Amino acid sequence: MKPTFTEEERRGIRAGIDGVKRGIPARFYHDNEIYQYEVEHLLKKNWLCIGRWDQAEHPGDYFTIRMWGESVVVVRDKQNELHALINVCRHRSSQVVEDGSGNAKVFMCPYHRWTYNLNGSLRAMSVQTMPEVDKKKCSLPKLRIEEWHGFIFVNFDPDARSLAPQLEAVNSHFEKFQVATYRQKGTVEYPTTWNWKFSFETGYEGYHHVGIHHDRIYHLIPASNTKPLDFGEACGSYVMWAADDAPIEFKRPFGPPPGAQEGDCDERDLFVAIYPSLIMFLTNAQCTFIVVEHQAVDSNRGSTRQAFAPWVIDTPNGDERIAEQVQIMKEIQEEDTFGCSMLQKGITSKTNTGGIIHPLEQQLNHYHNWYLDQFLNS
Repeated sequence: MKPTFTEEERRGIRAGIDGVKRGIPARFYHDNEIYQYEVEHLLKKNWLCIGRWDQAEHPGDYFTIRMWGESVVVVRDKQNELHALINVCRHRSSQVVEDGSGNAKVFMCPYHRWTYNLNGSLRAMSVQTMPEVDKKKCSLPKLRIEEWHGFIFVNFDPDARSLAPQLEAVNSHFEKFQVATYRQKGTVEYPTTWNWKFSFETGYEGYHHVGIHHDRIYHLIPASNTKPLDFGEACGSYVMWAADDAPIEFKRPFGPPPGAQEGDCDERDLFVAIYPSLIMFLTNAQCTFIVVEHQAVDSNRGSTRQAFAPWVIDTPNGDERIAEQVQIMKEIQEEDTFGCSMLQKGITSKTNTGGIIHPLEQQLNHYHNWYLDQFLNS
């Protein structure tokens, strides 16, 4: 059954009640029936980030992900084209590729040695062929896949609109920083015990710095130093800037890019959200982003990753400086993990009527309106 919003809940998101905007109703974070509808009509209908280009940089490079129990192998073929293949043999349903990453010339099912080309087409049956079986109908099923500024997205809907036109509002930031050239250098993986929206929403506002990150960040970046920036069809962004007395090492841990002139460096921290679930912190030196392997209403697999610009990687002592930033990222994620787990513990309370959106997290309202539209139009 299609979940419904009450008239008051719609009004709270759209216009607010008594001048105060409201968030997504609490039941949408823990009700399993609502989640199952959300999976089929929102998550599987939109573009989901699963990684970066350098995870499958060369022909034959592959890695696997798991969404809702479905193993998917992402591979770059000999023509440099990416494919997202459902990782199940068309013979007797064995998983073809063991979970993980590597490089392969072909994919061979371990159970009966049926082999597949990197584009998913059936290459050969072992021992003897079956002329009555059309090999063209035995290809591994595919998901839609697109690459945008080095990020790899998949979509379970074969008729989904292309991603790039939906992100024009934030495109210039990625072009300016040449994000397509950034390479991953740090990853921390963790099981999540909370609804996927909590990871996204936590990154989409800086107000929580006064709480979860109070001792680490708040004195360097006050929550009041935030400002919504650009909004588009399926994306949004906001900026934060450091306190005037924050050390330059905090504002620019790698120094200025080569050839930069005085005043060239924008020391505001940019946060970009690509709906429904990709959130990232972006500068001209690095990008920290979260990938979610969706599984259940309150249990998924998360990974927080860092990618760095080539000039950072080539900087003297670059490895050491990158390692410092990766360690900071891991420590911040530990704090966010605690915060998100506390949100999930509280969201099931029967006293919840819908969260209040504070002025310092107003960009969340753009996302909540998008989310509401997804249900109303499904």
